[in-house]
Amino acid sequence: MAQTSTDHPVTTDFNAYAVSTDKVATFDGQPRRDLPVTRLIEATAINPDHSVSDQTFTVPATPSFEACASAFARGTLISTVMGPIAVEDLIPGDLVETHRGPQQLVWKGSTQYLPNFVSETTSLTHLLRLPGAGMDQGDLILGPAARLVIRHDRFADLLNCDAVLAPASDYVDGDRILQITPPGPVQLYHVALKRHGIIRANGHELESYHPGRVFASEVGTSVRAVMLSMFTHLNDLDAFGDLAFPRTTREAIETLRVA
Repeated sequence: MAQTSTDHPVTTDFNAYAVSTDKVATFDGQPRRDLPVTRLIEATAINPDHSVSDQTFTVPATPSFEACASAFARGTLISTVMGPIAVEDLIPGDLVETHRGPQQLVWKGSTQYLPNFVSETTSLTHLLRLPGAGMDQGDLILGPAARLVIRHDRFADLLNCDAVLAPASDYVDGDRILQITPPGPVQLYHVALKRHGIIRANGHELESYHPGRVFASEVGTSVRAVMLSMFTHLNDLDAFGDLAFPRTTREAIETLRVA
């Protein structure tokens, strides 16, 4: 159930993220039994009546839910028609630059990476760091859910598209793209546009949020209902529409390049 953010503000108290079940979780290095791990997600969205709502949701700490709020770290500069704006300062209605031209931001979600937070389900066990694209761009800190835009001349002939989307984590090489474990909490964000698009973050091309067709087809009715309640601007998850480019993996891309 959604609650206003004024009733339940985001907290760094580890105990606030757990409720009772038969799972095992670890908080700050100490085992806690019979606790499932849940996560707080703050969301702001444009409603169908054009009002803006701010809500806080308690959801399972699983990749499907975490992905909607954990692509970009606080301070990431997103390209907009007004110039670069830190992701935490974006609000619904802002016009974000995309590969299709300016698009309206309709939703923004946020959650926290917490150090020493371990469970069987969470995807937020680490973050990624890569240099900004350009001398004037700072390092880009990403969550595991972030996908990079990969371009290659052969894609047009083989896939009938200009680019594909691949997890940034596939490109960790210990040199340019690093897996990192920050010692303190990091606020993370993701944004959804009126239409799925490619945005620039610290100069790099990445995708806006889209749950993907696999998620929509595989999850149960109750999970779909919770997910849909988070996106008040939509009547159904299918309303996210088509992906801007196909999603794939680095392994599949390398196979195409040598085919």
